[in-house]
Amino acid sequence: MKRFYLKIKYDIVIMVKNMIEIHVNLNSMEDIFHPFSKNTLNPTLTSFIYEECFGYLAKNNIQIFISSNQSFTDKEKETIAKLIHSNFKAELEEEKVKNKLSNTFRTILFIAGILILIFVYFIQIEFVHEFLLILGWLAIWETVYDFLFMEMKERSKRKRYQKISESKIIFE
Repeated sequence: MKRFYLKIKYDIVIMVKNMIEIHVNLNSMEDIFHPFSKNTLNPTLTSFIYEECFGYLAKNNIQIFISSNQSFTDKEKETIAKLIHSNFKAELEEEKVKNKLSNTFRTILFIAGILILIFVYFIQIEFVHEFLLILGWLAIWETVYDFLFMEMKERSKRKRYQKISESKIIFE
């Protein structure tokens, strides 16, 4: 069971037929909000919800069960659900922007590596020739490595954000 320094108590995640159930027990409405903004989800709660999806496939659907010592009005329930969904949609959009910039950089690095390898055959100085040969292959390898391994992690992260932003929120 994970514990945080806030007054929030989090329960264990349960997996039921490709459905991840995340149970959150809140002491008050203030546990939902960022300490400095009522329009932003508490970062600790955001981290908890995201991290509770670890160990499960990113394609699994998610249900978030929220219980509290106090009862929430329908308006508060709607506010909480919208806040959770909008927070994770914003996180998803941020990851998409990062991915687009990363892909642009990878493409430039890959092309630069190929150009360096082409250019290296015109260099007659042995030390410079070897240095540029290593630099060209390094640029290509880093791009291929990022594409094969890092992109898979990033895709999984985006998929989790997508699933959480579409999750069903149930108040107990």
